[in-house]
Amino acid sequence: MMNTLWQWSIHWVYRARRGMVRFRAASFWGFLLFLCWSGMSISGRDDIRMLSLLLALGASTLLAAGWDIIREGQKKGERSLLRYIPSVAACILIWGGLQFMAVNDYIVMAGVGLVTAFMSIDLYVVSQNNRSGLFPILFLGALQAAGVSILSMAALSLCLAAVDVMLISLPWYWWSMAAACSICIVGWNWFLASVPEADMPLRVPLSLKKLCQRVLFPVYGLYLLILYVYIGKFLWLGTMPSGTMNWFGTLALLGYVLFYFLLGETEEVKGKSFFLYIGLTLLPIVTVQLLGVYIRYETYGLTTLRYLSMVCTVFGLASLFQGMRRKPIRNLWLLASALALLVTVTPANAIDVPVQNQKIRLYVALEHANMLQDGHIVEGNPEGHTRQQIQSAWQYIRQSPAVYADREVKALADSPVLARLG
Repeated sequence: MMNTLWQWSIHWVYRARRGMVRFRAASFWGFLLFLCWSGMSISGRDDIRMLSLLLALGASTLLAAGWDIIREGQKKGERSLLRYIPSVAACILIWGGLQFMAVNDYIVMAGVGLVTAFMSIDLYVVSQNNRSGLFPILFLGALQAAGVSILSMAALSLCLAAVDVMLISLPWYWWSMAAACSICIVGWNWFLASVPEADMPLRVPLSLKKLCQRVLFPVYGLYLLILYVYIGKFLWLGTMPSGTMNWFGTLALLGYVLFYFLLGETEEVKGKSFFLYIGLTLLPIVTVQLLGVYIRYETYGLTTLRYLSMVCTVFGLASLFQGMRRKPIRNLWLLASALALLVTVTPANAIDVPVQNQKIRLYVALEHANMLQDGHIVEGNPEGHTRQQIQSAWQYIRQSPAVYADREVKALADSPVLARLG
């Protein structure tokens, strides 16, 4: 037993070391991310500066990995000098840019968007030169890295718990540092080691094929059958689809996207009409989902979750039509990057757009109730649907992070007249 554990430990260390040797810049940025995470835990600081730095380091770590993959075929003399320049420049620009945002929610949103965009751009760029089958390998490597990170976290937490109970009391940040080490160093380098070398042939792992064919496909088919039974139910009863259909329909669409990205470019599926038939099966579900979204939008307006589900649906439909025509997935990475940036770092972000929509709903309802005079909100007694619309719009505005970034939104949230109605 001990010999087996020792062999596993040596295997983990060797694999992590292999990732560090191949991707020195990405490993270095992962180590900096670990230091930042640990520093925030020890100091207890979660202000805008430290949060911006953490997100900037995360984005730069992904950029460094993509840059190392792109330049892996170059000579070592060329690569050693240039491998750090793009990620350093990106880290400085992102860190400086994020600090202009005064609200943590906007910083987290922008940071997540930039990380997603960098990851998508990486996959778009490395898909060149017959590297189109890279995503399934990276996906399986990410699953393995997540499992290794969890095991490492559990092992380190057990050791810390033993020290805390039997030797000396430890502050809580030791467990946070253990999580940072497991994710940023152990798991990240394990994932980097799973990236195939530039001259290696790309084949979808047999284990992933079996997982999809024997487990995921049957479950997915059962899931679609349940959605069809639901559609038949509301058609039989003559009712309209509920709002929950939006998320179940979105998950069905994203399931198709995942299967298409994993197996759409394999030789076994490429020449067949498998994704065409599945896509045709999904069209009625997507139609009902869009109908449900429209009903909820007309009744309650736009919210952050509803807005994000619409964006996911746009990406899912683009992937659906690509899959039905058996087109390569490469250009979808560009679309994913553009959508991620659109809803996180532009004025059309997932916080401001819903708030502006709710403001319009609120003003329309107030005007209908004769509660607007010369641009000011006055006392009134709205009835029925109008009162409900004012209450729902004001409650959403009051709880939105935009309250701290927009004076008009802040004034609406603090309105005593609306508070009495709410």
